[in-house]
Amino acid sequence: KQVGIDVGVADLAILSNGLKYPSFDSSYFEKKAKVWQRKYARRRHLAKLLVLQDRNKKVLCPRSLESFTNWQKAQKSKAKYQAKAANQRRDYLHKLTTHLVKQYDVIAIEDLKTKNLQKNHHLAKSIANASWRMFRQMLEYKCEWYGKKLIAVDPKNTSRICSKCGYNSGAKPLEIREWTCSKCQTKHDRDINAA
Repeated sequence: KQVGIDVGVADLAILSNGLKYPSFDSSYFEKKAKVWQRKYARRRHLAKLLVLQDRNKKVLCPRSLESFTNWQKAQKSKAKYQAKAANQRRDYLHKLTTHLVKQYDVIAIEDLKTKNLQKNHHLAKSIANASWRMFRQMLEYKCEWYGKKLIAVDPKNTSRICSKCGYNSGAKPLEIREWTCSKCQTKHDRDINAA
């Protein structure tokens, strides 16, 4: 059994047979971590001010930053929520990649350069949250474990070339999600065609 996988932001994996797997939603833990980040920054700032006041007043036993435990508690809470989000994302990717490797014998995936794609500041956070690199690494070593084959495809012109007749229809803006080949009249979904 063969399958092609196209990775995306809204859907993590779009298979060539039309199946879509959504991206991991870490919004709950991200909100919690953001709240604790604010608390941590505020508490640390106040502790620094009190340390400076003690220094300026030339107090006999000036307090150090480590003597304030409130900001340290906030830092631990923030780290806890960030770790939970990371662990759940990793667990989701493990389950998805194991499912794909057990179902298919040959898997083709785009060889994307995520570092270059993250230079777009509007999409950088979404791309980082999707964890394309981790997804690809997991597929690679699990294919070796199970004796399956993983093929990395050059992403150049994957959404331009017709998968049926090979006609290159030229560049298309991002808002065009579906297109029809002018030679063989085959309908293509931009994401599935790439796979």
